[in-house]
Amino acid sequence: GGGGMAAGGPGMPPMYAGGAAAGGMMVGAGGRPGMPTPDAHSQVPGMCTGLVCSRDCTGLITTSNGVDNRQYTNEPTYQYVGLGAGEFEVVRPPETPVSPLVLVSIGLFVVLAVVAVLFTPEVTTTTPMPTGPPASCLIWGDPHVDTFDHHVANWYDEGDYWIVKSEKVFIQGRYKATPFTNGLAATHSIALGGPFLIGHTIVVGPLENGGQILVDGAPALADLGSELELSGGARLAYNGNGNVVDAAQSHLEKKIVHMELSMGVKVQVLRWANHINVRITMTPRQGGQDGHCGNFNGRADDDTAEAITARIGHGSIPLDESLFRHRLMARPGPHNTLEACRKHKPLKYQKAMKDCMAEEPQMHNNELLRGCVFDVCFAGAQYAAQDGISESAQAKAE
Repeated sequence: GGGGMAAGGPGMPPMYAGGAAAGGMMVGAGGRPGMPTPDAHSQVPGMCTGLVCSRDCTGLITTSNGVDNRQYTNEPTYQYVGLGAGEFEVVRPPETPVSPLVLVSIGLFVVLAVVAVLFTPEVTTTTPMPTGPPASCLIWGDPHVDTFDHHVANWYDEGDYWIVKSEKVFIQGRYKATPFTNGLAATHSIALGGPFLIGHTIVVGPLENGGQILVDGAPALADLGSELELSGGARLAYNGNGNVVDAAQSHLEKKIVHMELSMGVKVQVLRWANHINVRITMTPRQGGQDGHCGNFNGRADDDTAEAITARIGHGSIPLDESLFRHRLMARPGPHNTLEACRKHKPLKYQKAMKDCMAEEPQMHNNELLRGCVFDVCFAGAQYAAQDGISESAQAKAE
């Protein structure tokens, strides 16, 4: 420890000297612990006895009668006497030698970690690559579907059905009769989900008849002009813009939801009072796909309603697969035909043909024209203009 100081001062007997400093510690004056303090009756050489004293007495000055009546305290002085010994010594913990086996194990672990980092193959994304150029599928009217491979299939029954089903992309449609279609089903709403939306769901319905725009179950895009961006890069906009506008339909107000989604999927939903028209643009993906928009394999002949039903089934989508909050059970609708309208209602057929051609003079796809005439014959004259907008959009896409 540090240096110790001996207490008591010059001339003090050893018995009253302070103890040595232990480990450099100061020990106060006054002698060893337990020693009595000298008083006036002690007969100790060199100490005051309460009688007349000389100046040799430590710090004591007597009065004239030889008796000191005041209280005094001996103040010791200190003198450096060297390094203190104390009662303790520094003890170092014993050093345990490291086993060579432990050192080898640590070295081997480091080598293996470096090798794992250097030679582990880079993780790639699991997004299927496209297998062909993009194309569009159009859904309109009661409802008619012009598939990706351009075969028009007609659907009549109510229920929830797969529009596109692939490994990553889930799109479902709800077909439902309206107050004006005489029991014929129309596309009431569309729902999107699956891995390509990273857990999000989007549902778009008509302006009335229980229709809403929902994102993850909550109302969204409440006002025309609204925009919304979702995690994963999906962008939604609600406006009247789009290449569906033609002079012939300029008198109709258009309210369109535009969706630009991952994997190059684009969806456009034209909202009417009681139904919607839908256009889906995408590329065919590895692993295949199917639904009412067809299997997108480059062949139109296997996209008939009968062929699609044979592949995906006829009933409504099971509840555990549904993207809608409530399931709509399948219910058969009237299976009318355009030939029945022409044969049994020739005047109505002729007017329907005239109205459809007037709304879209450039309509060149016979199937699209037939769909429009069918809707006017069995659902109402309003479908001429509404179908014409969607049909003109599809003609431009082609």
